[in-house]
Amino acid sequence: MTRHAIGIDVGGTKTKACIVRLSDGAVVAERTEATPCQDGGGAVLDLVCDLAATMRERADMEALDTAALGICLPELVTRDGEPASAWNFDWRGLDYRARLGSFGALHIDSDVRAAAFAEGWTGAGKGIDPFVYVTISTGLSHSLVIGGTPYEGARGFAIHFSGSDLVAFDGPARDRQVRHNLELFAGGKALGERYGVLIGRPDATALSLFEAAAEDPRAAEMVENALLSLASYLGQLINTLDPAVLVLGGGIGSDPDVTPRLAALTRDFIWAEGARNMPIVASLIGDTACAIGVAALADRAVPAADRGRLASGTAEKTISKMERS
Repeated sequence: MTRHAIGIDVGGTKTKACIVRLSDGAVVAERTEATPCQDGGGAVLDLVCDLAATMRERADMEALDTAALGICLPELVTRDGEPASAWNFDWRGLDYRARLGSFGALHIDSDVRAAAFAEGWTGAGKGIDPFVYVTISTGLSHSLVIGGTPYEGARGFAIHFSGSDLVAFDGPARDRQVRHNLELFAGGKALGERYGVLIGRPDATALSLFEAAAEDPRAAEMVENALLSLASYLGQLINTLDPAVLVLGGGIGSDPDVTPRLAALTRDFIWAEGARNMPIVASLIGDTACAIGVAALADRAVPAADRGRLASGTAEKTISKMERS
């Protein structure tokens, strides 16, 4: 029987649940809902449980072997799969393992590592070693993939390149301190908020900013400055990690209008001449990359001895459902 797994990508804006065929990474079922971050971590957990139940019921109805459930979060996640930040919502202290463990062997990971794994498995990073995957979306993060495996770091926190202030000194005497936080300047969430203040629309989003840039000079300047700042950081990321390829993902990073502009700007910040023409490409998988990747990572984490037991449990539930009907 072909194995499947459930992957749920919990984003800062939307949450996508998928049933993933593990032989080739194909999505055989999916459902997307808005993420209720404003209502707190408990509300987000309720949504994830509802989506997991929906996907599990779909798998049971179609007699699909789904032994594992993967959840990826837009947060720091430790090497042990524990949420360790609350940038978008807070799961720390919640009973997420007790509630989600009933749907299959549970694996929790960072969203950028999940997407990076998927791109290395079936996407733009396939057959490339090493490569760096960067998410430019609601937030900003990266993952270095070596030998097909996303590098976690000592604690699981090796995803940042933009969340802390950088300090420089400017002015005639080079004595004026300047701090810059890229996440708060060029992340999708920040861009929407900044554009909303500019036009007096608190509901503005990064998408509305990019759409307005064609006609509104203020929006065009904001986009240009954001991309230039992003490019400078991407250049330093390349200088630090020296990947063979840089893969840009997320709603902004993989936009066909944005990727070539950002790639061209980035090259001016790559120090080594031999690296300046390296490929900088868009994600090939798109907005299902996180769900596909975390489903595959969840299945990979299931011990072989347990896989058959969990699969047989799924089959027994399916037979029972068929007998009742």
